Amino acid sequence: MKSHIFKIQFIFLLCIATISCENFLDENLNVDPNKPSSVPVSAMLPSIGINIADVTGGDFSRFNCLLTQQVEGVARQWTSFNSYTGLTPNRFDTAWTNLYEAIFIELDIYIKQSEELGANHYLGIGQILQAYSLMLATDVWGDIPYTEAGQGLDNTSPVYDDQATVIYPAIFSLLQSGIENLGKNDGGFAVEGDVFYGGDTALWIKAARAIRARAHLHQDNYADALTDAQASFTSRSDNLRFTYEATKPGQWHRFNDGRTGDIEFHPFMSGLMTALNDTDRLAIFSETFVTGHSYLIDAFGQDLISYREIKFIEAECLLRTGGSDAAISTAYLAGIEASFEEVGLTNAQYTTYIGNATVNPGVGSIALDPHVYTQKYIGLFVQPEVYNDYRRTGFPNLTPTSGTQVPVRWNYSSDELLFNTNTPGPSEADLYKPRVDWNL
Repeated sequence: MKSHIFKIQFIFLLCIATISCENFLDENLNVDPNKPSSVPVSAMLPSIGINIADVTGGDFSRFNCLLTQQVEGVARQWTSFNSYTGLTPNRFDTAWTNLYEAIFIELDIYIKQSEELGANHYLGIGQILQAYSLMLATDVWGDIPYTEAGQGLDNTSPVYDDQATVIYPAIFSLLQSGIENLGKNDGGFAVEGDVFYGGDTALWIKAARAIRARAHLHQDNYADALTDAQASFTSRSDNLRFTYEATKPGQWHRFNDGRTGDIEFHPFMSGLMTALNDTDRLAIFSETFVTGHSYLIDAFGQDLISYREIKFIEAECLLRTGGSDAAISTAYLAGIEASFEEVGLTNAQYTTYIGNATVNPGVGSIALDPHVYTQKYIGLFVQPEVYNDYRRTGFPNLTPTSGTQVPVRWNYSSDELLFNTNTPGPSEADLYKPRVDWNL
């Protein structure tokens, strides 16, 4: 995919970022929109992967989880973000810029080079990462530039393509092409620099199917979502995950280091977990958000999509398609168990928890709400997907922190409003309108 962010805009953005009093640009992103196309794909792949992990665990995690009341802004600018008043277009500039400059431009170059080389496995990985990133963007903004993007000064105002008729079909096409290319020979180019799976094509195919299951779920296509979910991850070791290092920590650790006290665990989520006697996970999640947090550690494992999410998708789709009670229970409990393992809890602690009839009413009694949706919401703590689930299902039942409505989308970037004449203006799109295509 080609970016619609142009060199002129990039220079302007750099100037703004330099003088801004509140710069949310993740400093460890490898943003280089002028990277020459001669750089080998093996050298490009690591930075692309890390940038995607950074974007996922950065603004997408913080804003999405704030809107769904897993976390709350309690100091400085984050208090206004928490009440929605501070979520003005300029607050989304960094997320937009990081996606289009650090990811989409790089992926466009990378995919073209992979095609020219006949490097099928590199190409397949790039297509899957492109599909993932495209879905990340469209799920918060809806219509976005795609088909006319990246033409530079030849087209400084690319159209905003429709999410339902253009963007999601492109996502499915990319995923299918990625699976097909990974099924071919490597063209003489064994994959190097893969920070997720070390070039394991079988795991990448599983990941593509997992991402596709999520995409089908967003489209209310439960049968196909179930098929893909069951053909994807079989354990936590399959997670599409980048694990940071202590010397190059994950996004939440960085934020808690530089912005200590701005964000904390949300009372709503605390109350929900307390009511379920979910004391072991709550004790970890609700720790003060500092660098010593037991879960949000420096060497954090940032998932793009995980086994625990897939098991909850499977449980939901089985319920919606008339699956067997036993299969529903198995998938549901596997999701809970994986979420306990995720935070380092023991099998004994998990067993005690599911002994609670409110959590596990037994085979034949598990429902979407309060069981599957509740446990998925808890199990995907600080994962951006919780915002998509909220808008798709209406769960959890949130009380807006101000006004009468929780925002249903993100504002478009202020830079897009300034430079692209096709960007829907405030009268056409803001935090409360229109809903993204698949929203409840």
